Amino acid sequence: VGLVMGVCRMASAEDAGVERFRTWLGEWAGANFALIFLLGQSSFWIKTIQTYGLTWVLYPALLVVVNDTMAYIFGVLFGNHKLLPTLSPKKTVEGFVGAGVSTAAVSIPLFDLFVRRGWFQDVVTSATVSAEQQVKDIFKTAGGGSVVASTSNNSANQLINSILCPTTDANTSKCRMKHALVLAAYASLIAPFGGFLASAVKRAHGAKDFGSLIPGHGGVIDRFDCQIVMAPFVFLYLRACT
Repeated sequence: VGLVMGVCRMASAEDAGVERFRTWLGEWAGANFALIFLLGQSSFWIKTIQTYGLTWVLYPALLVVVNDTMAYIFGVLFGNHKLLPTLSPKKTVEGFVGAGVSTAAVSIPLFDLFVRRGWFQDVVTSATVSAEQQVKDIFKTAGGGSVVASTSNNSANQLINSILCPTTDANTSKCRMKHALVLAAYASLIAPFGGFLASAVKRAHGAKDFGSLIPGHGGVIDRFDCQIVMAPFVFLYLRACT
């Protein structure tokens, strides 16, 4: 529908010149880019929840939050060299490096915490239990309670213990460390560029933020630009490993 309307709009203007067509094509390309960047990549969240469970969205999301927070802290305390000043003047090399090291350091104990608490859902459980119920289960186990998930195959082993890191493997701890560091590396080295790309979009339109919903932080997109880049990688990584 958008394609048809866009072409008809351009064709209906009799006095349109070269610059006018360039403007229309720019607007149309921008709209399609937004759809692909926001809806296309965020759809991987849904696929990850359906296939592997909600916690496989929460864990990477926490890594991105840690990285974003530590980049700000290191940048304020030690930042002297601008990283990409034309796109994001406040981001520094020191903040980028410090955030990467911090995220890697946090990823392993955080991963172990998720494993000990049983927050990484079973493969079958993840596909049959609703996201709402998974959230309730996480908070229930966090409070010390036990959860018995209703599933058509209660004998299924946990994804983390049966496929990603088999308990029969003598190097189980190293295996868990590997997965944690891989996700941390992506959250530190690649995901931040989702924020830089979002900054480029804002600069192109002369805007500071995408919205004003969150005072001092902008809109929802301002908080999820890096998260969106993380979404497809997590799903494809889990799919490759399983």
